[in-house]
Amino acid sequence: MLEEVEKEYIENYENYRTEIVSLIGFLLGVKEEIIETEAERFKQEYINRYRSDEQCLIIRFLSIVRMNLIQNTKEITARLNDLVVLEQMPDLVCVDAIQYLREKGIEIVRVNISVNELIAYVNQYMLDNIERIKSYIPNWIQWEYIRNLFLMPSCYSGNNGMYLSSMLNKKKIIRAINAEKSTYFLNRSFYPYGVYLYWPESKMKSHYGNLLFNDEKFLKILYTQYDETFKANQYVIDAPIEKKNQVYTFLEEAINVCVLVDCENVDPYCFASVFMNLDEEKLHKIKKVVLFDDVNASNAWDYLHHNINLPLEHREVSRVLENKSLVDIAMTTGACKEFYENHTESIILASSDSDFWGLVSSLPNAKFLVLNESTKTSNTILRVLKDHNIQYCFMDWFAQAEAQEYKEEVLIQNLRLILNEFNELGNFNYRNPDELVDAIFIKAHIRGPYAQIQNEKETFKNKYLKKGFTIKPMSKENQNNYVLEIIK
Repeated sequence: MLEEVEKEYIENYENYRTEIVSLIGFLLGVKEEIIETEAERFKQEYINRYRSDEQCLIIRFLSIVRMNLIQNTKEITARLNDLVVLEQMPDLVCVDAIQYLREKGIEIVRVNISVNELIAYVNQYMLDNIERIKSYIPNWIQWEYIRNLFLMPSCYSGNNGMYLSSMLNKKKIIRAINAEKSTYFLNRSFYPYGVYLYWPESKMKSHYGNLLFNDEKFLKILYTQYDETFKANQYVIDAPIEKKNQVYTFLEEAINVCVLVDCENVDPYCFASVFMNLDEEKLHKIKKVVLFDDVNASNAWDYLHHNINLPLEHREVSRVLENKSLVDIAMTTGACKEFYENHTESIILASSDSDFWGLVSSLPNAKFLVLNESTKTSNTILRVLKDHNIQYCFMDWFAQAEAQEYKEEVLIQNLRLILNEFNELGNFNYRNPDELVDAIFIKAHIRGPYAQIQNEKETFKNKYLKKGFTIKPMSKENQNNYVLEIIK
């Protein structure tokens, strides 16, 4: 049954996200009229933000000018030969783009050079400026793969045109540009909305359709270019609208709602993603979220309050025996108290442990909505819920892209905890950055496909550990010690 439900979920394209393709389409220079008419694909709330962002506009206008030069080489060449300057060709090039780039210190207009040489200069500007938009690309995507889409290999002018100063080298560059233009014109129907991007001819296939159809399709095709498989669907596919409506309906029909969370058996990032992807205005009946935490649970729960706008109670459940958790008992007691004493008739229960059924069956008059994870929930427990008309919703169906800042906060905090342990006790048992990153990810309880986690580890290492640590003297309680700190 679970497999059938998942199949139905995956085949529903309405819940495929388009935040990444909105960004890429804007940066590649997709025409404004297309962006506006295809609002279901190009999310306007993001597009409006990009339109006012200098970094994004520089890359977009470089893409547009390069596209103008590629598409109109013959006509532009003829007018340049008649001594018409580029800015006097509004029918062939985007004059607004040229002027905006000039204001930002990027001069496109040059005299006594060919259109292909102009393209080489634009390519150099693109190479020099592409890092401007790196911060817009989430850590779970390979930045290099995105970066390469905007570059034209072996087709650069060099700083101040130094690569073009040698006639032999210039011929190689012009030949490479002509080859890339030829690839574009021969395969133009395969380029999304006709805009140029670097896409090896051997990877172009007609059955791809629109590369910018949605994030999942775009990234899967992009990764195949590097003989890799994109598997992180949890970032690009959101819960179907009917599943969100199920939660909304439960809330609408309730009087008071309490959310009880089994921290030991719930992924904190999946849980956070649920409420980050729901309409906050429709959550007002949730009076509080109670976290029942165990010593073995992720310390990510300690930082949840920074990331969801709901009242939280954090209850640490101590163990009597080291190998025996008491979270189930504490949750049952808490649920009974909420129902009988606080008159909370509707309970959202977040747990993927089958033991939660004891809690549900102990309150037959309460209304329950169970939040569980599809990968951790058996068909048996789903049948039991269905037989008793108890609604459930898979947390891992909600896109986790929104939870990335939360995840990064937890990773940084765990790095600081390790450094603090060294500063206080002198303990540092990591021989290299990879061991340290592995330990941080384990402490943060971050899970996912192996290749994807390795990519996220590498990104985190490059962002926070590549510069190393700084050693600073610190006076404390009349003692002078050295302390390690992150170099920002």
